[in-house]
Amino acid sequence: MRVLLVKPYQPVAGHVTQPPLGILYLASSLRQRFGTEVEVDLIDLKSRELPPRWLADRLHEYQPDVVGLSALNCEAAAAREIARLCKLYDPKIVTVLGGPYAHRRSNEILGNSDFDWSFDGPADHVFPDALERHFGNNGDLGTDIPGLSYKTEDGIQLSERPDVITDLDAIPFPAYDLIDLDFYAPQPNMMGMLKGKKYAPLFTSRGCPYTCNYCHDLFGKKFVHRSPDSVLAEIDMLRGRYGVDEFQIVDDIFNLHKPRLKKIMGEVANRWPGQTHFTFPNALRADILDDSVLDALRAAGTYGICMAIETTTPRLQELVSKNLKLDKAFWSINAADKRGILVSGFFMLGFPTETREELQRTVDFAVESRLTMAHFFTVIPQPETPMYELARKESPEALAATDRDEEEGASYRTARAWYERAYGFPLADFVRKTNRRFYLNPKRIARIVKRVPAKSLATGLRQLMPLVFRRETQGATVD
Repeated sequence: MRVLLVKPYQPVAGHVTQPPLGILYLASSLRQRFGTEVEVDLIDLKSRELPPRWLADRLHEYQPDVVGLSALNCEAAAAREIARLCKLYDPKIVTVLGGPYAHRRSNEILGNSDFDWSFDGPADHVFPDALERHFGNNGDLGTDIPGLSYKTEDGIQLSERPDVITDLDAIPFPAYDLIDLDFYAPQPNMMGMLKGKKYAPLFTSRGCPYTCNYCHDLFGKKFVHRSPDSVLAEIDMLRGRYGVDEFQIVDDIFNLHKPRLKKIMGEVANRWPGQTHFTFPNALRADILDDSVLDALRAAGTYGICMAIETTTPRLQELVSKNLKLDKAFWSINAADKRGILVSGFFMLGFPTETREELQRTVDFAVESRLTMAHFFTVIPQPETPMYELARKESPEALAATDRDEEEGASYRTARAWYERAYGFPLADFVRKTNRRFYLNPKRIARIVKRVPAKSLATGLRQLMPLVFRRETQGATVD
């Protein structure tokens, strides 16, 4: 059996890349289940900015029995095109979709694309289960594989529930041998900078108990975490086998369980003092940080963290169900900065019902804070989230137009955000002026020069220039 795993590429402004952690985990799970009975290969089209046609021209080299994709919503058009091209090459290829794009949308996807299977939720266990049945059980997939929906001769067999994985330590480490970590080191990454020689992403937990209504909650609301021993073993492996000295922890909420965080960071500081670097590009929950946690992070080599503030209006914090304690978040920014940690803030502008005064209040918070950097995203309501229904209620016409843009492969950076269409407010111009106000500040420029690693400073400044001087804006989603 030959399985080809693919990360699709769809052009977006401000393109960043990182090792495709999700399908690297899938590759290792397939190897664990099937051993030498399965040949797994991986193509990361995203990191090399290669279109679907590139893969189609090389399918004869791989001769896959199965092609599996993991896609974000902003990669939907490219994912569907890859499935179409695979079927044109060989209709017998089993085309499989997973990732945020598949979340709660299997019926729609299977009914309007060339995908045969769709997995909603984690597929570490159930993807091998499905392959085992398909290739070893006369093709009968049954109806009891959690998260698996698939086409049948009579229509679509839909899954009623995703898989639930509670023992993350039992999942093997990602199959890093399928990629070249040296290739990713100089590429623009999620954090936008690199202090060490080579980095790897780390996923140490899944799930988040908070109820932010713009979030896909792909792994559910229950927080499940790996043991400190498991995390430290992976760090040790990546250091020894691949020469990795920097780690980007991409958990949804790494700092929820403080004793575990302190154990991991304390052991890192003891075993490899001054030899490791950490960043948190997917953000830490700002209002549950404290001095002891920040000290542990700093001692282990943390030099950059992100904090997702989103909005500084209490009404909107309640509307989007984030319920962040803003005074504590402001304290956390200052406390991290005093420890020499670069802090980058995430802000979402253009929520349904948001007023101009509320937009300005969020910007003022960012400008007046000790953030080193800030990312001002325009809200793009994502299907199958409560935020999507809020936007539909406010302006179904604007939502339909935004959906068409995404369906046609439009970038998340768009001059016509949902908010701009719904209310006629020039949000793109507002965001451009906001970026100029935030970054064209002598004190902030000095902080950037001081905090951003020297090797990344020139590249980082080049990436900032379009945000400050062009009309493009960043669109936001949680994938």
